Amino acid sequence: MRESGFDIQRVIELIADRKIEEAMQEGKFDDLPGKGKPLPLDEEWFAPPELRPAIRLLKSAGVLPDWLERAREIERLREDAQRLWHIAEREYPQAQQLSAERFHAWRDASWQGILAVMQRVNSLILAYNCTAPAHAHPQIPFQLETERTRFYNTFAPNPPNAE
Repeated sequence: MRESGFDIQRVIELIADRKIEEAMQEGKFDDLPGKGKPLPLDEEWFAPPELRPAIRLLKSAGVLPDWLERAREIERLREDAQRLWHIAEREYPQAQQLSAERFHAWRDASWQGILAVMQRVNSLILAYNCTAPAHAHPQIPFQLETERTRFYNTFAPNPPNAE
């Protein structure tokens, strides 16, 4: 039975804090492996403690929870969209030499490729944000109209030669 005003959990925390502080003062943490290096964080660190053993088990079997699989796929597809953008940047100087009709066809095809990847990302983000645990960081979808405007402004046709 718990007495009024007495919190055993808080007492345990205070004792643990005191023991840790004493060990630090005595230098017991000075020669630990990896001292001064960042901790190796993975998806498991962001899961609640009670889910970590299950995540470790699934991970060792090569299986991740759906929301983590989606997060990895989102990241991969974001990189694909960036890669397609870079391809358009490399092709742009040559595309500017094309006729207006062929330039617009190139630009529209390039945009459609990037758009398809971004739409897939947004679809996965919706599923991710609906299924990921509350402690996971929500993913932000592409703002497609903003991206379209940016694309068409970046890859504008050459103005006609003023003679």
